[in-house]
Amino acid sequence: MGYLESILLIAAKDLRLALKHRGTLLWLFVMPPIFFFFIGNMTAGGGLPSEEPVPLVVENSDTGFLGDHLEARLAENLFEIKRRQEVEIEKAGEIRRITIPADFTERLLAQQKVTISYQGLRAGFGNDYDLIRVRKAAYTLLADLVTLYANDEDAEPVIDPAALATLLEAERPTRLVVTPAGRRQVIPTGFEQAIPGTLVMFTLFVLLTTGAAQLISDREKQRLRRLASLPFSRNQIVAGKWAGRMALAVVQIGFALLVGTFLFDMDWGSSLGMVLAVLFAWGALCTSLALLLGSVGKTQGQVSGLGVLATMLLAALGGCWWPIEMAPEWMQTLSLFLPTGWTMDALHKLISFDAGALSALPHLLVLLASALVVGWYAGRKFRFI
Repeated sequence: MGYLESILLIAAKDLRLALKHRGTLLWLFVMPPIFFFFIGNMTAGGGLPSEEPVPLVVENSDTGFLGDHLEARLAENLFEIKRRQEVEIEKAGEIRRITIPADFTERLLAQQKVTISYQGLRAGFGNDYDLIRVRKAAYTLLADLVTLYANDEDAEPVIDPAALATLLEAERPTRLVVTPAGRRQVIPTGFEQAIPGTLVMFTLFVLLTTGAAQLISDREKQRLRRLASLPFSRNQIVAGKWAGRMALAVVQIGFALLVGTFLFDMDWGSSLGMVLAVLFAWGALCTSLALLLGSVGKTQGQVSGLGVLATMLLAALGGCWWPIEMAPEWMQTLSLFLPTGWTMDALHKLISFDAGALSALPHLLVLLASALVVGWYAGRKFRFI
């Protein structure tokens, strides 16, 4: 039997043995689609403002007509105008609220400062977006007044509900269209974040638990000692064990790619070749880590516990659970020192930001180099008993 044939034989036996365990099949084929579905739907649109009107309680005490005009401008900015009585009847909880004072029209027409009060739901991007739209409505009302004054420079301007209604119905002579310059920079959400993140996490999880624990089992059941008695060199056995776990990673990655593409309509971007290369390098690093953990670990329970703990920490800090771009700056910096962070950053560049294949080349080289270094060290620590 040739050198390579011996390695492939050991790898095939290991893969077959791993796929016999129900727990491995569960985490390989059942849990990833479930995570894709729930996390993808829960986070869908999380990074983009909603285009649906949101309820806004307007307490309008204005004795004039400009309060009503402000309400019309608020409605233009995706607010559903409600009264306090309506909210009480609906038994709604906390809700957006704006208060217009009684002298609102009087003070504006007298060109005096007037204050309106706004109370949002909570802090965060959504509340900031609501506040921007409230300010836009208020500034638009001021612009309407300036327009009416400007149209009658030589005479006393006519400012009444009819003139304001005409402004509301008038066709705007210019329109500002804002689009991102260059490549897309929108933070990935929904399936675009959930599928790559879950794929990266589960590949690490399966390799650090099943891949490492199986090596402990081989040692406990004397399979490694029997393997050492065969006409295989140490390097062949180590390479075969590594290849078997790499095959497990390929099964995990390949299945996730197929499910993501055909079941969840995932778009992998214009650099699919580099995406596959990054995922292959990630699988290779996970394989080397599994071989190292299985070589230095003493019991299956020990390596399984360490594998779960390491996976959860690296997944959370590396951006597998949420887009690292929306995390605090210190967390974004920390992710650049973690293998999960390298992988997710490369996938975001390739899939979400369409930055081109070369943008992920440094990530690919670092992952491959890490896989080689860790794999070499795991080979040195590999033991039969």
